[in-house]
Amino acid sequence: MSIKNIQKLKQFGIFQNHTNTNAKDFGRYNLFYGWNGSGKSTLSAVFRCIENKANSEKFPSSEFTVSIDGGIPITQANIAESELNVYTFNHDFIEENISWNSIVKSILLVDKEKIEEREKLEELKKAQKTDAEAFSKESEEIRKLDGAVSKFETDSARHLKTSLQSIDTTDRYYLNYDKRKFEAFISENIEATKTDAPLLDEERIIELTNAAKPDQKKPISFAKQNINQETFTKAKERLDHLLKTSVVSKTIQRLVEHGDIKTWVEAGLDLHKRHDTNQCEFCGNTVTEERTKQLEAHFNDDYKAFQDRLVKADSWLASQYIQASILPAAGDFYEELKKEYSEACIALEKATADLNEEISTWHSTLKEKTANPLETGLTVEAINASLIKAFNDAMTAISSIVGQHNHKSDNFKEETDKAKKRLELHYATTEVKTFGYHDRKKEVVDRTAANNTLKTTITNRKTEIRTLKDSLSNEGLGADQFNESLHKFLGRSELTLRFNPVKKGYEILRNNSESVDGNLSEGEKTAIAFVYFITKLKENNNNIEDTIVVVDDPISSFDSNHLFHAYSFMKKNCEKAKQFFVLTHNFTFFKLVRDWISRKNKRDNQNIANFYVVKASNERPRASTYTDAEPALTLYNSEYHYIFSRLLSLKNQQALETDDHFLAANLSRKLLEAFLSFKFPKNRGNFANLFDAAVSASASPEDVGKEKIRKFINEYSHNDLIETNEDFVENLIGESVSVITDIFEWIGELDEKHHQEMMDVVT
Repeated sequence: MSIKNIQKLKQFGIFQNHTNTNAKDFGRYNLFYGWNGSGKSTLSAVFRCIENKANSEKFPSSEFTVSIDGGIPITQANIAESELNVYTFNHDFIEENISWNSIVKSILLVDKEKIEEREKLEELKKAQKTDAEAFSKESEEIRKLDGAVSKFETDSARHLKTSLQSIDTTDRYYLNYDKRKFEAFISENIEATKTDAPLLDEERIIELTNAAKPDQKKPISFAKQNINQETFTKAKERLDHLLKTSVVSKTIQRLVEHGDIKTWVEAGLDLHKRHDTNQCEFCGNTVTEERTKQLEAHFNDDYKAFQDRLVKADSWLASQYIQASILPAAGDFYEELKKEYSEACIALEKATADLNEEISTWHSTLKEKTANPLETGLTVEAINASLIKAFNDAMTAISSIVGQHNHKSDNFKEETDKAKKRLELHYATTEVKTFGYHDRKKEVVDRTAANNTLKTTITNRKTEIRTLKDSLSNEGLGADQFNESLHKFLGRSELTLRFNPVKKGYEILRNNSESVDGNLSEGEKTAIAFVYFITKLKENNNNIEDTIVVVDDPISSFDSNHLFHAYSFMKKNCEKAKQFFVLTHNFTFFKLVRDWISRKNKRDNQNIANFYVVKASNERPRASTYTDAEPALTLYNSEYHYIFSRLLSLKNQQALETDDHFLAANLSRKLLEAFLSFKFPKNRGNFANLFDAAVSASASPEDVGKEKIRKFINEYSHNDLIETNEDFVENLIGESVSVITDIFEWIGELDEKHHQEMMDVVT
């Protein structure tokens, strides 16, 4: 697999929002050109991240998408799983491997004669790679699973908070309910939440919701009334006795048979005695003495006494009806008790009505006996025991509800807290079961334990690999190869590396004896760093043909001779790389590499070498991107040609973007500085003196256009050092095109032939 392109690069240093819209896909050889500060080193850091299989510590919020031929794109999310073999030379590589005041890290070159150990090492490395990938992949899966569990805990805590906080907005525990409290609650009720027992139906949820409300009520007074079954048992015995009792009398059959006539006659007899008359008040006839005696014999004293007993029994039985109890108002109860209380009241009312109905049946029978005391065939049924039980049960239920109410009033906070906890358990169990929380939690624990076992295996094997590497390594061979390459690179042999077994690295010596102690030129440092990098490419029998090599500016402070050495050394050692990337700001070095890889396109008649330019905008904040290189870079043999062509293209545009105006100012300075340095070599290195010399040599030194050019370049080029006012951009945009035109006319005035030939070359 090889790298196809960098599709997206966001918040990665100066690359704020790069997308691969203006650049062709990478080939086998890829050359980038860009001035200092354009973002080349930052771009190389992307490759370094892929090499290290880790995101950038400098840009932790960065996002990127690197497309891969024949593979899944590499992003910040899956970079640890990358299988690319990448080696990157840049400033980060140098910092990690070389301390200029003390030591260079070791180079691991394997003794070729220890074949069996090398084979074992390769097997261990393969197993290590397989296990490391498995560990990394499983770690990511566990992380995702644990993240899902964590998100569930956060979401569930929010759901519970919403449900419970709405009941009582004064309860700070639920007001601040969060993931931590949810986890603690589940831990305390782990066994309960594994069952369905805590789950409530809608009716019970409503009851507990009402019970949890912070509305405290006053206690309720209630006197419980009970009915004793024995009372009605004895009453029936007495009633049965009365109904079966008769008296001895000389009865008149018609009065026995007709109770209404008996009552009428009995009342008439009493009236006649009280009024002392034997005249019938109804018919007017005389009531004979014999008839009076017959009637008195029927209504004798025993009869009257028994009848008096019946009247008293009637009065007592009338007092046995169940009176409606004085019950508390339903509104006095807590909301969750009202339904049960109403049901108990209804049951009491029904039991009372049923009992009174049976008592009324007794009463009717007794009245019938009273109307005809001599009747002995009347009977009554016993009061239904189930009705007495229903009455007493209803009373007990009401008393219990009153007791619950009063208990809650006396222990209000404790009882409301119980209701809340019961609701909390219901809601928590519902969430847990819906998500499968316990199973997923267990899965995280089990998979983490298994992955930790694999990690232990990897750690132990790492020690084994290190031990085997130490037995195979030949540090002296590493130093020899390095020194040979360094001497060829520098063209002299006074700098050497010597392995120090105590420091586990190479000391840098001058003249093979003196420690440099940091006393190295920038060119020497660059040479040592780059040769060290190339030597590291061969470490552990690394195959260059399976390696993607990235080189960022290996030419700091080199003169032209060393530029050629660096180019030749890089070409010799990196030409066979699977894919090769070079980034540089030096046009001479760019040209050397460009000409080398361009020939490969011509020879192989295919597009295996590509050229790009890294550009940074001049706006605030600055932002970079890379695009295909312009023809001026790929065709001309000097940076001067490139700058001349770029500025001329801006001059010929109908309209310029804001970025182009800033670019015009910088290019104008670079072009004039290069041209005037050649034209007036005595003032080389001092742009102000060069400018004055050019003005003096002009046909019209007093021309205001020259001063306009000077002001434009001084104020707007290198604008990162200039304080601007509100009119800065507006002035710049207004002056850019006319100033560029004046610059080209001035170059033509100072050297017409040069100007004409340059125009012929670039147009």
